[in-house]
Amino acid sequence: MQKLREVEIETLTFDLVDDICLGVQSGTITEVDLPTTNADGVGPLLELQHTQPNILNREGGPLWITADNYRELMRNMRETDAWFEPRSGYQGFISVDKLWRDELAWTDFVLRAKRAAISAGFSDDYGGKLTAAIGEFYANVIDHSGLIDSGYVVYSASPGRFEFVVADAGIGVLDSLRSNPTYAHLVDAGTALELALDEGVSRYYTEQGHGFGFRPLFVGLANISRYMRFRSDDHSRSLTRKADGSIDAQTSQLATTTGFFCCVVCDIEIQTPASHPDQASKNAERK
Repeated sequence: MQKLREVEIETLTFDLVDDICLGVQSGTITEVDLPTTNADGVGPLLELQHTQPNILNREGGPLWITADNYRELMRNMRETDAWFEPRSGYQGFISVDKLWRDELAWTDFVLRAKRAAISAGFSDDYGGKLTAAIGEFYANVIDHSGLIDSGYVVYSASPGRFEFVVADAGIGVLDSLRSNPTYAHLVDAGTALELALDEGVSRYYTEQGHGFGFRPLFVGLANISRYMRFRSDDHSRSLTRKADGSIDAQTSQLATTTGFFCCVVCDIEIQTPASHPDQASKNAERK
């Protein structure tokens, strides 16, 4: 962590978030040790707040980080249960509780998020795949988190890029799976993440209609997702698409976080890959 003070870092990345959260939780660094940096992606910023909220929620705002592109979004996330950027519509947020209570809220969210994706350059088809994937995730918050009113969905679009986050402060993947006697032996959050993501296992004794809905995401976004990151308890599972279309999957032990957090980043330049969509899906499944 000493390197944080020696190297000028201009962008808040997930790697930097990992370092900050580990350092703060271990007590080896404080806010004064943090590098001056800028958040130009919503995923790392929201994961930092999810794992170490006190760093960003200080009165007057933190001095070490600039997040001008997301200032209005973050404020509205604290003050309301739904918000969409009124000028361009390129950003939006809604609580899972509102989606659960208001039967019209999801339709409105889908229209706005899909419109933002298309405006960013994605096809109508892929805009639909993006919103369908978000729907799979928010449904899992309802089914598995144990704390629906802590869940939220965020999207952020910019030319050639669409990023979304779904998260909650519930029981987390490990405890969710352990409530099923089949997985009661699990003690490692990394293994639990891998099972939920790779096998689609569930906490429910009968899994039909109640499994973690991550496999449809891998298939539906096989050709446009550049990076997917999943966090629960003290582990992460990341899937990075390489130039040849294969997936580099890594599980890492990190600082402890609450509930479940996921971020998916899609880029327009890989919307029409050289490989066949079915082959891209198979590459994801092999991981």
